Amino acid sequence: MALSSVQRRDLRLLATFRGISFLGDAIALITLYLRVAHGGQGWMIAALSVAGALPIVALAPIAGYVVDHVPAKAFLAFLGGVEALVCVGIGLWHGDVATIGLMALLTCGVAFSMPGYSALSPTVTGEENVAIGQSTIQSVQGIAVAAGPAIGGLLVGAAGTSVPLYLDAVSFALAGLGTLFLRSDRRPPEEAASLEKSKRNLGAGLRIVLSDPLIRPVVVLVTVIMAAVGALNVVEVFFITRTLHASAFFYGLAGASFGGGSVVGALASRRLKQDPVGLMRTSLASIAVISVMLGSVGLVYHVVYVFPLIAVSGVAVGVVNVAATTLFAVRTPEAVRGRVYATIGAVFTSAEIGSMVLGGVLLTALAPRTIYLLAGVITTLAVGVIGPLELRRSRRVHGRALETQGD
Repeated sequence: MALSSVQRRDLRLLATFRGISFLGDAIALITLYLRVAHGGQGWMIAALSVAGALPIVALAPIAGYVVDHVPAKAFLAFLGGVEALVCVGIGLWHGDVATIGLMALLTCGVAFSMPGYSALSPTVTGEENVAIGQSTIQSVQGIAVAAGPAIGGLLVGAAGTSVPLYLDAVSFALAGLGTLFLRSDRRPPEEAASLEKSKRNLGAGLRIVLSDPLIRPVVVLVTVIMAAVGALNVVEVFFITRTLHASAFFYGLAGASFGGGSVVGALASRRLKQDPVGLMRTSLASIAVISVMLGSVGLVYHVVYVFPLIAVSGVAVGVVNVAATTLFAVRTPEAVRGRVYATIGAVFTSAEIGSMVLGGVLLTALAPRTIYLLAGVITTLAVGVIGPLELRRSRRVHGRALETQGD
């Protein structure tokens, strides 16, 4: 169904301000890495990474519950203001303890705003246009994430490590302020809120993710592929610059190829049908393509052949981002979407944390080429074994559900 004029307006606002916020975050992250790297203390980079991820995992049950029980616009605007103030603090105070502590505090805010915006998106576009909304938002975010590191590096070189953080503060403030201009708002039904208030049902999101026959396999396999991609992100620089003897320029070009591919994939997914089994099938097929492409990189002996493989994997990532996020929305009751998105975000963030450690450990024992091949084989086997089994099971369950509705 086509978007109404109000839905188009709100979607453009939401995508624009979320894109600005993601761009600010990408600029700030590279800035902070450069700041702590300048001190020459490797543990600081690890501590910064943990501070930027652990609160999302730890606060997921509480964050999801709160998101499902407060009006979205006012809450997200408030969070944007708080996050902006924290960014200003990180720009002002450069000490190691202050940087790590404020980064953790900032991530506490993100732990709430991330599921908040994810749950708000279907309200903005309407339930029948979730795929269109996700395609727009994911493509804008992909552009921002791809451009952020380059802009951040230039800003640090020109103005130091405080100005980029002030810009990130502005991006948070703009995102929060822009939310108030949306005409749509996600508000919990009063009767549902009063009923759940006595239950304090913090684990509803996890129960849905584990029990839903369509969501569960997608989350499991996306987690596997995220762990592999995260580990290979650590390995990639060594593979391109040492194994293939290419320059830093080609390393940057590989990242740009992946980012560009993800934007293309997200845009190409705009017209995905919101059939749950179809979305699951599209997600699994995309994950299979990513697995094969990653393994194929390990077979390359000249850097020029890396780019098309990485670009194709980026396209598949863009597709799975839209298909999976749409699936989660379609299969989740509106009243608990905040908790579901918070749970899934915590699972994926845990995979990212583990993958960084895994990549470093594997590099101490294996050659970069071997790690690529190993990642490709393991992820392809995971998709090949889990995918068909879960797809058959989901078809049976979904078919019985349709028969029940017909009766």
